[in-house]
Amino acid sequence: MSITPGHSKIYKQIVTLLERVRLSRQDIILSCIRSAGLLENEGDAHAIGSAHNRLRSNVGAVLNEMEARDLIATDTGGLYYLVSAKPVIIRIEKCENEIIKSLTASPLTKRELRDKLKNVFGTDKTATTRDDETLFSFMGQVLKKLQTLGIISLSGDVYSLTKSASAKADDINAMLSLKSDFLSKIHMRGGEFFENYFLALLSKYSQKHGRKILECYVTGGAADGGIDGVMRTEDSLGFLETTMVQTKNRNEIVSETDVRGFYGAVCAKRGSRGIFATTSDFHSGAQSFLDSLDDCVGINGERLFKMALECQYGIKKSAGKLVVDTKII
Repeated sequence: MSITPGHSKIYKQIVTLLERVRLSRQDIILSCIRSAGLLENEGDAHAIGSAHNRLRSNVGAVLNEMEARDLIATDTGGLYYLVSAKPVIIRIEKCENEIIKSLTASPLTKRELRDKLKNVFGTDKTATTRDDETLFSFMGQVLKKLQTLGIISLSGDVYSLTKSASAKADDINAMLSLKSDFLSKIHMRGGEFFENYFLALLSKYSQKHGRKILECYVTGGAADGGIDGVMRTEDSLGFLETTMVQTKNRNEIVSETDVRGFYGAVCAKRGSRGIFATTSDFHSGAQSFLDSLDDCVGINGERLFKMALECQYGIKKSAGKLVVDTKII
């Protein structure tokens, strides 16, 4: 029997879809069907009790609930949209992309940059301040990282691209746009997809760096003990290692509590190493804890993107430019 996505996953997918464009009820349902790995034209699509019918029913129920709670509404054309009074969802890689695009156009003060980002993301049109707080937190982290990398500089209270970054601004913007698109598409596919994608990418990456893969699999199920995947490898000297993996496909920053819980599970199961992979990023406390360990690492959206680029898995060249490989993601 096929397993259909639960309420929480459907809700998040609907929000992600409507963040970008207004859609009809049918288009939302079809998008959820495709994301679940089902084809709308399969032979049993309309059979009683089929995975299609269960998913259609579940998506319809979530849409009805969201509409009743004024989280979404329909316009005069019958298309659904997110109600502006609710917080908008912000992803850190898109925030980085918008900061570089804004500073490519002209230097900006922190206040000007805040106002510009609020307008871009639409947080200036919502009644809540929660999305503003998230945006400003992400903005602070991104500005700090870009300064450390020498991409931007701060003179007085004005941020601007450094001379070296300005000379290759087009390339930087193109790569940031690709990263944003790559991570956004992964996020759209949900947690189960990310578990499988990351384990496959990790296997390719490890082989590329001289490891022999003995087995690599997703554990799955609610009783996985905090371990989403396991990879067993052998190096050139014959040493064996068991790497345990946890994945988080979400917008929120990973907390120190999340990482400590995972590391405890790795130790309890006697894993050689641990990898905590997320499509977002790590809180400073979580990163400090990871930095203190020699047998556990964190893979954030940035490192995930670089691994995909190196292995050309999920990203490919088309007409001379790098694009997301939609056959994989």
